[in-house]
Amino acid sequence: MDKYEERTEVVLQNHGQKVFGIFHRPTGIVKPPCVLFCHGLAGHKIGEHRVYVYLAEQLSKAGVASLRIDFRGSGDSEGEFSEMTLKGEVSDALLALNFLQDSPLIDAKRIGVYGRSFGAAVATIAAEKFGNIQSIALWAPIFDGHQWEEAWEMQESGEMDAKRRHQLMMVNGQLPSVEFYSEIFTMNLAAHIRKLSHVPFFLIHGEKDPIISIEHSERYVKVRSEDPAAKTEFIRIPHSDHDFTNPEEKQLALKLTTKWFKETLHADQDN
Repeated sequence: MDKYEERTEVVLQNHGQKVFGIFHRPTGIVKPPCVLFCHGLAGHKIGEHRVYVYLAEQLSKAGVASLRIDFRGSGDSEGEFSEMTLKGEVSDALLALNFLQDSPLIDAKRIGVYGRSFGAAVATIAAEKFGNIQSIALWAPIFDGHQWEEAWEMQESGEMDAKRRHQLMMVNGQLPSVEFYSEIFTMNLAAHIRKLSHVPFFLIHGEKDPIISIEHSERYVKVRSEDPAAKTEFIRIPHSDHDFTNPEEKQLALKLTTKWFKETLHADQDN
């Protein structure tokens, strides 16, 4: 079988802590476009059932490089999950984007970002702050904390016992900081999205997602619709949950996302 990509380890430093990543580079292309992956809360660069690896491989076959990183406090990267914040993950994403922009191995004018779940918020904010993103794709993205406001108000008011409060705050068996939850309820993604009206957005969301309701994606689309010139594609898939465990729909999500980046980053462009 012909070798279609090369993988190398990437180690970055942020606030004295190491951020580990894997860089996928398609073979036979001098300076391909590249996509930064932003994993979800308490996730990692591999993804559930290796979904990020599969997406990176498909992108390589389409002529698009990618960088999968672990945010600090997650996966192989240094730091504690209990200390992670939205601001900190955005900082990690910007560090990775600056690394890509300075890399001689990719075309710095063709960088995209991919984010899933909470990583979609990180990707959106980082894209706006970075200022040189050409394409964005989001899976099951969080928009704000409105879905959990009632439960949060109960635990803040003391109406919830300590055990239930602890359970509510746990994510995949790990406990984020109170600062993180405060950020969730105060972040204003709409402001960042409006500043990205010139960047094409792709969103895909399962209608059976019990973790982040499809209303979150609908709110992204609503903000995007304020500018008629904003290119937005929103795919609703009927049988998928938050982790896209439906095999056929997962393959569809991978295929459509690869196609999106290939087209919007002009992967077939001469170098």
